[in-house]
Amino acid sequence: MFDVIIVGGGASGLACGIEAARRGKRCLILEQKEKPGKKLYATGNGKCNFANRNVEPAAFHTTGNPELLSGIVTRELCRQTEEFFREMGIPSVERQGCLYPRSEQAASLVRAMEQVFLKENGTILCNERVEDATWDASGTVVTVLTKENHYRGKKLVLAAGGMAAPGLGSDGSGYTLAKAMGHTITRCVPALCGLKCRERGWNRLQGVRAKGRVSLWQDRSSLAEDSGEIQFTQYGVSGIVIFNLSRYAGFGLSAKHKITLTMDFFPDFSARHLRHILQQMQADCGYRGIQDILSGFLPEKLAVFLIERAGIPGRLSCDSLTSEQLWTLVQICKATTIQITGVNSFDQAQVTAGGIPLKEIDLATMESKQQPGCYLIGELLDVDGICGGYNLMWAWETGRRAGRAI
Repeated sequence: MFDVIIVGGGASGLACGIEAARRGKRCLILEQKEKPGKKLYATGNGKCNFANRNVEPAAFHTTGNPELLSGIVTRELCRQTEEFFREMGIPSVERQGCLYPRSEQAASLVRAMEQVFLKENGTILCNERVEDATWDASGTVVTVLTKENHYRGKKLVLAAGGMAAPGLGSDGSGYTLAKAMGHTITRCVPALCGLKCRERGWNRLQGVRAKGRVSLWQDRSSLAEDSGEIQFTQYGVSGIVIFNLSRYAGFGLSAKHKITLTMDFFPDFSARHLRHILQQMQADCGYRGIQDILSGFLPEKLAVFLIERAGIPGRLSCDSLTSEQLWTLVQICKATTIQITGVNSFDQAQVTAGGIPLKEIDLATMESKQQPGCYLIGELLDVDGICGGYNLMWAWETGRRAGRAI
C-alpha cells in the first residue's frame, strides 16, 4: 500500500513526488514511457527553459475564471522555482528573463529530479500505462490498474499531461481517467505550434525569417497580437510570435470561424512615415529597382513576395513608381493578411489549450472537488502559457502544491 500513487512521470509528477516523498510519504510514480521526463528532455530544444523572471497573469490563459490564476501566478513563483532546483544542485543561467540550467542540458535537470525522488525512497515504475483507477466503498483506498499489474494507494495524483506531443507520453489518457471521476473536459486544441495557410507563391518564402507585429482575427474581430520574429515555412508560419497566438486560432477554427493573420513588417513606422522614407529613396537613388530598395529593409525573398502582392513589376525602378503604386506597397508592407486554414497537430504542439476547469479543483491543494483523495496537476488543467518557461512553472507549482498537501 502506497501513501500516494502518481500517474505520470513528467514535470508536474516529478515535482509532486519530490515534495510528498520529502514529507515521508511512500510514493509511487507510474510512467507509461520507458523513462520519466521524456517530454522534459525535449523542452527548449533540449536546453529546458524551466522558468521566467517576468511572471504575470497575462502570460497564462484559461477558458473560464481567469481570476483564479492569481492565487498561483504570483511574483514569488520564479524565485521559488529557482530555489527548488538550486537545492537539487541545478544552478541557473538567465537570458532575457528566461531561466535555463547552467549546463544548458535538460537531461541534467531531469536526472536531478529523478535522483532526489529516489533518494527520498520514492519508487518509479516505467512502461506502466494506467488503464483504470477505482476507489473502494469508503473512498479511502484507490486501486490503479495497468495492463499487467495493479497497485493500491491512499491518494491518487493525475499528472498524465494533456494531448501535446503524444509520442513523448501526453496522449490524452489522463482526461479519460479524470472524466471517470466526474470531471468535465473543456474543448482541447494544440497550442504553441505553427499555423497553416494557403497563399499563392508562399512556398518560396520557406526558411525566411522577419521581424514584425502579428495580429490574429476571428471573422472581423481582433483576437490577439504579438511582436517578434516570424518564420515562414512551406505550410505557413511559425516562430515564437506565432506560437503565442496559435491557441486562439485553434479555438476559432474548431468553432468554424474564419481566422486571418495580419503581418506588419514595419511596426516601428506609421504608414505615412514609411511612405515618406520610400519617397526619399525615390529622390536619392530612384534609379535603383524597387526590389533592391525594399531588400535593404527586408529579406529579399519577402521583399519580392510583397512587391508581387502589390501588383508591381519587381525590376521597375524606384523613381518609376506612381504615387498610387507606392501607397499600395506601403499598405501591403504594413498589413499583409493571410487566411489561416489550420493549426499544426498535437504531434507538433508544445502544450494543450483546454482541459479540466479550474473551478473543479481546490487550487490551494490541487485536490479534486469531484473525487476526494484525487489530485490533478500540470497540463491536464485548463491552463496554458505563452513561450518562455511559463508552462513548466505551472507544472512545477501545481505539482509541488499537491505534494505538500498530500
